[in-house]
Amino acid sequence: MEGASSWLQQYYNAMSCGMERLYTSGAHSDTTIMVGDRTFHCHRVILCAISPYFDAMFSSGMKESVSGVVKIEGTDAAVFEAILNYIYKGADTVNEANAEAILKAACLLQMECLQKRCEEFICKTLSINNCFDRWRLALWHCSTHLKQQSWRFIMVNFVKITQQDYWPSLEKDELISVIKEDDLACPSEEFVVEAVLRWVQHDQASRGSLLADIFPYLRLPITKPQFLVDIVRKYPCVKEHTEVHMYIDHAKNYQLLPAHRHDSSSPVTSYRTTSPYEDILVVISGGESPRPPYVRSKNVLAFGFNSRKWFRLAPLPYDPGIEFATCVHNNDIFVTGGGLHKSCFLRFRAKKDKWSQCRAKLKNGRRRHAMAACGNKIYAIGGYNSELEPGSKVQSSIEEFELGCSEWVEVGNLLTPVSSISASATKDKILVFGGETNDRNDTASVQCFDTQTHATSIITQLPLACKLTRATVCNNCTYIILYNGKIVQFDHRTSLVKVMGHIQNFDCVHYGLVHRRGCLLLMGGQRIIPGPQPVRALVDSMLLYDVRNQRVIMLNDRIPSPRLVDSCAKITIEKKFLVTEYTDPLPSSTSTT
Repeated sequence: MEGASSWLQQYYNAMSCGMERLYTSGAHSDTTIMVGDRTFHCHRVILCAISPYFDAMFSSGMKESVSGVVKIEGTDAAVFEAILNYIYKGADTVNEANAEAILKAACLLQMECLQKRCEEFICKTLSINNCFDRWRLALWHCSTHLKQQSWRFIMVNFVKITQQDYWPSLEKDELISVIKEDDLACPSEEFVVEAVLRWVQHDQASRGSLLADIFPYLRLPITKPQFLVDIVRKYPCVKEHTEVHMYIDHAKNYQLLPAHRHDSSSPVTSYRTTSPYEDILVVISGGESPRPPYVRSKNVLAFGFNSRKWFRLAPLPYDPGIEFATCVHNNDIFVTGGGLHKSCFLRFRAKKDKWSQCRAKLKNGRRRHAMAACGNKIYAIGGYNSELEPGSKVQSSIEEFELGCSEWVEVGNLLTPVSSISASATKDKILVFGGETNDRNDTASVQCFDTQTHATSIITQLPLACKLTRATVCNNCTYIILYNGKIVQFDHRTSLVKVMGHIQNFDCVHYGLVHRRGCLLLMGGQRIIPGPQPVRALVDSMLLYDVRNQRVIMLNDRIPSPRLVDSCAKITIEKKFLVTEYTDPLPSSTSTT
């Protein structure tokens, strides 16, 4: 290899010296380049070899290819001379004074190698004072590397940038591009809001009307409650602009309604990558074998949506057994029931990464049931209890637990007792979808339990009778995933049901479902492969369904091992608890219930 490098280097040196001699002497030149008031004698073959721009010009039959005279506009003669020194001599002619001008000319001449050299030089000289100018330069000339590096510089140095004289001179669209970025390094969301309002106050007469365009991108829901009150009082432009009050009220409702906080799919309720908090997907327990004897685990796994890594959280104090239920209230996860402990009641406190066994027990032990949160209360609905008499094993009872109280209270009944159900909550009502009845038939009914009157009604029907569905709330709708992959939408405002999409070759049960940023995220489960002897295979896949464009996306991410997913939830946790990355261990326990 040394010999090859040596002779190859000798070849490059000889070629470079020869080209420099041709350029210096002007020998054999066959084209004239006119730039400003200067003339350069060049060689077509050399220009074409390095510049697709010249290659296309001299190959197209244009007048320049006939006359041999080319006039280049918009480039300084000194800059073009530097480019010719690069072409003919291999000289590194890029410096602080000409880097941007050479980059512009290199983009025009489509000289990718020189463009990259300019980008590298400019990236090394990025500063607080020039980062925005160089980001704009990269956008204008489609310089990918420079765009990425200058944008990263802006994100990292956001705090210092807001203190510069040019901060108020940003265009509205540039400001929005910055504040909506997940990677923005900011001490708090309050800091971002105040930086934006200073920008508005710089020219309040013309910028006050822009508040309605900017406020949708501010992460007001995760600011402090007092701050939401103060900005209306402190900033007259906000107080006078009633249209932005809607976004402030939305943020207040987000904080005042903890039962429905996790239903939000807006990016403004997500924490940035630089925050001490991270939005996570929590997978709780789960069967690691498709049939009895079930291999199970007390592990609680967390997938960081920003870090794209799996971590261990505090494990369950005990395994509730198969088919327990969960719900989220105020960022805490509640667990009830299960095949081993039918009256189980556990709580995960996200602020402490700690599970506790609640003293209150369910009045009616159950599994295959559903849970939901409304107001300051959580509910356990329906389900199955194998210890009850035949014909009554599937339950209709609905139990309520008010946070801060000491016991569960039976408050109502479903019209049709069902198990293997899914449920969702909207305002003060709980919706229960499908399920299996006591006669082992599936139902298509959507039952509605009013948490104020304790009355239950059947309000509509699903497209087909089904059990083992999953449901989640997203953008004022509940999305129900059926075992055959059909995605059904229930509109909370109209109670209309319609099929929104279909995941091909799904045929899956006991999978997990959450939503985030307008997408449904499905993971794990048991795929039933049809045939004379159906195969039941556990899967570790994760896929997204984008409800906006009805598109299915298979993710590269996987759950740590193929498994049934008893339950999963989306919450936020301090990063200090995300320290132990998950490695797949041997199962810790076995259950046959």
